[in-house]
Amino acid sequence: MRVTRLLLRNYRVFEQELELEIPPGLVGIYGLNGAGKSALIESIRFTLYGRSRTSMDEVRTAGVNAECVTEVEFEHEGHLYLVRRTISGSNSQVKAEAHADGLQVAEGARDTGRYVHSILGMSDAAFRASVFAEQKQLAAFSEQTPGDRRKLVLQLLGITPLDAARDLARKDARLTQDAFERLRSVLPDLDAVRDALAGAEKAADVAEATMTTDGDLAVVARADAEAAAVRYQHLDVLRQEHDRLVAEGKAVREQHDRALAWVAKLTEEKVELAQATERLKILVPDAEGWKPAEARLRLVEAVVSAQAALDAVPAPVTPVAPDEAGFEAARSEAEAAKVAMARVHATLDATKVERDRAALAVQSTAVLTGEGACPLCGQALGDAFESVQAHRAAELAEIEGRLNELELDRQQASTAAAATGERAAALGKRLRLAQAEWATHEQRVARRREAEGGLAAALAALGRPMEDGERNSLAAEVDRRRRAADECQRLQGRLERRDAVVAELDVEQAAVAESAGRLDALRTQVSALGFRPENLAAALAERVRLQAVHEAAALRAHASKVAATQARERAGAEARRLAEAVEQHGQLAELAEEARHLARLGDLLNNFRNTLVASVGPRLSAQAAELFAELTDREYDQLEVDPNTYELKILDAGRTYGMNRFSGSETDLANLALRVAVSEHVRFQSGGAVGLLVLDEVFGPLDDDRKDLMLLALERLLARFRQVLVVTHDSAIKEQLPNAIEVIKLPGRRATARAVNG
Repeated sequence: MRVTRLLLRNYRVFEQELELEIPPGLVGIYGLNGAGKSALIESIRFTLYGRSRTSMDEVRTAGVNAECVTEVEFEHEGHLYLVRRTISGSNSQVKAEAHADGLQVAEGARDTGRYVHSILGMSDAAFRASVFAEQKQLAAFSEQTPGDRRKLVLQLLGITPLDAARDLARKDARLTQDAFERLRSVLPDLDAVRDALAGAEKAADVAEATMTTDGDLAVVARADAEAAAVRYQHLDVLRQEHDRLVAEGKAVREQHDRALAWVAKLTEEKVELAQATERLKILVPDAEGWKPAEARLRLVEAVVSAQAALDAVPAPVTPVAPDEAGFEAARSEAEAAKVAMARVHATLDATKVERDRAALAVQSTAVLTGEGACPLCGQALGDAFESVQAHRAAELAEIEGRLNELELDRQQASTAAAATGERAAALGKRLRLAQAEWATHEQRVARRREAEGGLAAALAALGRPMEDGERNSLAAEVDRRRRAADECQRLQGRLERRDAVVAELDVEQAAVAESAGRLDALRTQVSALGFRPENLAAALAERVRLQAVHEAAALRAHASKVAATQARERAGAEARRLAEAVEQHGQLAELAEEARHLARLGDLLNNFRNTLVASVGPRLSAQAAELFAELTDREYDQLEVDPNTYELKILDAGRTYGMNRFSGSETDLANLALRVAVSEHVRFQSGGAVGLLVLDEVFGPLDDDRKDLMLLALERLLARFRQVLVVTHDSAIKEQLPNAIEVIKLPGRRATARAVNG
């Protein structure tokens, strides 16, 4: 089964009509949380089986009373089916219809559901358990308790109803035991059981014969498909040769056209060269006098330029010469004043130091007495201490007087230095101005003399006075002769190609003839090839048809094999049931025996359930191990599934380990392998062959590395499933998938979707 198209209108959040083409293979369905990704996927189950996780009045878009329409188009076993389901009216009336290859085959909700069941070979519960896998189911295999994990697996496999049947049988046994005094047990009808066994054996024989016939037909269909492929390949080789010849013809046609264009161009150039020869004969006499005329023009222009240069330099006026001697005298006087002021400053500083020492000495004599010792000689002063004090006081006063005189000298020296400095600065400024003016005068005199000399030299070179208007007339003559000389040079350069043009023209004419011949030869080859595109298209259509016939025959052969196996198993079950009935018939004679029979029936149901559970474990382990080996490139020895708890374990290097030893990516792949094995087992039990797998939010808790490994695993699942739909809220996943569908959230709790190319 491969879903090819979905159409939704007023279905849950998809109010506006949405029509989606669903690509084959691996398809990602992504969008924001709450956008409607799960609703989009659930529409498949609702359309096919009329089942929904909510009531019918909640399937229609909230707040909309218009008709709800859903359509699912799918291809299965070589046929194209269309199932349409509608909800209308205030009481949510449901209508349904089914079409096969464009013809209506069922109408009504119940008949449509039965028809879908007959096509796919499974009920709604089996379809949901085998096709839809959610993240919480995958995580349950490694994160939940053994009891919860076992309950989930049994629920997915459809074994849980056996528990209810077993409990009901035990209850009936207890009720019958209470009433065995009043009622007699009804013994099993052995003839009916024997008839059922005979019918089952006959059906098994017919199914095995059908399996043999369908197998032979599949072999014939395969041979026909291979022969059609060979025929198509032969025609495709002719097509390639035809395309090669056509491409070569186009290239030769381009060469032929280019050669024709060159022939026309070279012929035109040949005519132009002949015209250039005649033009050259006319221009040569005028061009030969160009050099002498240009030499005369240069002499005349030199005289004109020299006269203009002389006119541009005015006659100079001699300024006053600079007074350098006066400036030197003023500068020397200013330097002498600075030196005198410096001497006064030095003397004043030395006197201040002397004054400080004298003041210190006066302070020290203030404490002298007659009993004290002389500070210089150490002898007792006696009455002389007063004369010492007077002497030092007089010395200090004399120094203070000299300081006052030096301060007056310093002020006078500063005033004199300032005056002489200002005078020297003013004279220096006037001197610099006078020097600059004199230098400018000397430059003007030099330029004037140079201009006069240039004019004299130009006139001497000309050898005569220049005539009025001579320069303009001579310039016009030089320009005319120069243009004639340039044109002569250009024409002579072009004429150098005369022989080359003739040679190239011969070559291109030969190329035209050669390419025309090649075109004729290629046309003959294409005609002789006899390729017709319609023959290739017909061969392709025949190959596709026979391939489809082969695939359909192979599917029928597989279905016949499964049916034969199931029929033989039913015959075996009928044989076992007959043996049990014979045994019970011998034991049950009274109502007490009937009570024991019911108790036995409850036990048998329990044993059957346990046997079925016990057989499921090894089968799931084998299927999961095979898929896990494919997903991991057989990196580990084996994946084991505990038959009682369904705990996952990995056999690595001869030792068995729990999943807590391995990284998250191995756990993810192991959970995925077990979930896919459950799906395949459900399909095997139901006898269907859907080939569709839906994975809901399996990327949610994964990091980038684990996402990459999961994507690789999903690509490998395509060997087992024709179509894998992956629902995720991670928009980055779409970049790594070949095809994707984006679910877009709209205002007002509405949504739409669009296909995104990979």
